[in-house]
Amino acid sequence: MGSMFRSEEVALVQLFLPTAAAYTCVSRLGELGLVEFRDLNASVSAFQRRFVVDVRRCEELEKTFTFLQEEVRRAGLVLPPPKGRLPAPPPRDLLRIQEETERLAQELRDVRGNQQALRAQLHQLQLHAAVLRQGHEPQLAAAHTDGASERTPLLQAPGGPHQDLRVNFVAGAVEPHKAPALERLLWRACRGFLIASFRELEQPLEHPVTGEPATWM
Repeated sequence: MGSMFRSEEVALVQLFLPTAAAYTCVSRLGELGLVEFRDLNASVSAFQRRFVVDVRRCEELEKTFTFLQEEVRRAGLVLPPPKGRLPAPPPRDLLRIQEETERLAQELRDVRGNQQALRAQLHQLQLHAAVLRQGHEPQLAAAHTDGASERTPLLQAPGGPHQDLRVNFVAGAVEPHKAPALERLLWRACRGFLIASFRELEQPLEHPVTGEPATWM
C-alpha cells in the first residue's frame, strides 16, 4: 500500500549539450515524456533569455494555427485527429512552416473580407428589391394635429401653405426601432408637409454581420 502514495524513482542529472544539437535533444526528451526540466534561471525574465525569439515565434504560430482551426470549423469541416505523436519539426523547417501558415491565414482573411463585402452588397440589394415590391401601392396615411406638439413644424412656409407645391417621393428601409425617430426627423425637416408610411417587410432578411434574421421597415 505504501507504493501507491509514492512517486516513481527518479534521478537528478545534468546534461551538457552542444548548441547545434540542443534543439533536437530537448525535443526528443520532451516527446518521450519521461523528463522534467528544472529552471535554473528562475530569476531571469523571459525577455532576457536566449531563446525568447523562438518562444515568440511559437506563440505566433499557435495563434495562426488557432485561427486556421476556427476557419475550418466555421466552414463545417472536421479535422482528422493525428495518428500517433507528432514529432517536433526541425529548426530548418520551422521558418518554412511559419511562412506557409501565415500565407494561408492571410488568404483566408482576404476571403472572409470579400465574403463580408458581398454579404453587405447582397443585403442592400435585397432591401432595395423589397422596397420596390412594396412600393407599388403605398398605404399613405396623413397625420393631422391640433395645437403644438413634437410634430409641429419649426418654421411656417411663407406665402401660404400651397404656394409652389411640389410632391416628391422617397422610399427606403430602416430598422424598426429607428422608424419613429426617423419620422419625427423628417416631419421637422419637411416643415410638416409630409405623409409618412411604414410597413414591415414580409420576410426577415439575414443580417450581413451576425447572420441572424432581422426585421426591417
